Amino acid sequence: MRRGAGRMIKESSSGSIRTLILSNEKLSVKILAGKGGDINQITYLPEQAELLHTEDENFARYDNRDLLTNPLSRYSEDSTGGWQDVVPGYGRYGSLVFQEFPVGTAATLPWDYQTQTAAGGDTRKEEEVNLSVQLPEFPLFMKKQIRLEDETLIVTETIRNEGGEPADFTWTQHSAFGGSFLDEQVEISYPGEEIFLSSLYAGQGGKKEEYLKNICSVPMPDGTIWNLKNMREPGQDGHLIFTMKAETGDFALYHKARKFGFRVTWDKQVFPYIRCWYQNTEDGYSFAIEPCNYAYSSFADTDKENMYLHLDAGEEMSTEIRLSIIHENKG
Repeated sequence: MRRGAGRMIKESSSGSIRTLILSNEKLSVKILAGKGGDINQITYLPEQAELLHTEDENFARYDNRDLLTNPLSRYSEDSTGGWQDVVPGYGRYGSLVFQEFPVGTAATLPWDYQTQTAAGGDTRKEEEVNLSVQLPEFPLFMKKQIRLEDETLIVTETIRNEGGEPADFTWTQHSAFGGSFLDEQVEISYPGEEIFLSSLYAGQGGKKEEYLKNICSVPMPDGTIWNLKNMREPGQDGHLIFTMKAETGDFALYHKARKFGFRVTWDKQVFPYIRCWYQNTEDGYSFAIEPCNYAYSSFADTDKENMYLHLDAGEEMSTEIRLSIIHENKG
């Protein structure tokens, strides 16, 4: 256990998965170093509010499993929820093509990690967690730095193409919100107004224009029309997947009754879309809003329109995402 002034990094485990807890007086962040470098939970401590949707029952599935020798087939296998890096989702490197399997290799592997604390009592320096992983087939090397500044979580990531040929890939920040925070009192501010029902389009085809809807009048799985700027009551009305072109690089969720929420900001040059997954079923109540670089729910459409991030041999890119607690909703 390492401490700064009001700050702490704690090393533990969730089942057999190596876990780090990074915290200050306002936020606590649970990081799965042993699986994907996932941010498994974010807790706003003054309200004891858990912000992410998790599937804690699946931790037992990792008991005595070595993810290096017995890897997951995709990021969603035996999911423990939270916020994952799905990279590469789809991708091409030389003759190698990533389509349906594997998907999100980075989220299936243990990551190396180092912790850094305020040396010599220097309270100006924030604690941070630094993680890294080399993907085994698709030759990407990833680094992730996670730190806290008051009521803000800052995630800085770098991807480098370690191979000798260009790499094209999709990258999704698979952040699923839920926990004790999410209910029908939550209102949502999006980075745009028009949505594309990408999953329905992938399954049914037809004219793309038929799948464009306004976020204020979304056809829901139970046949009703709903303004998805407001969460529905927990029930069993199904799940819905859609994408949206990001006009701005931010979204927010705000709890009207509890009078707090959070805003997520990112570089929309890297992630020009969001992918949303609304789930209100017996399996869970959550809403994933995921900055990403592509608009479709199929490899064929993504590949056809070349919706990839591109890195030449030896090239790298970096980006930063912030989650900040808010105390009023400014839209």
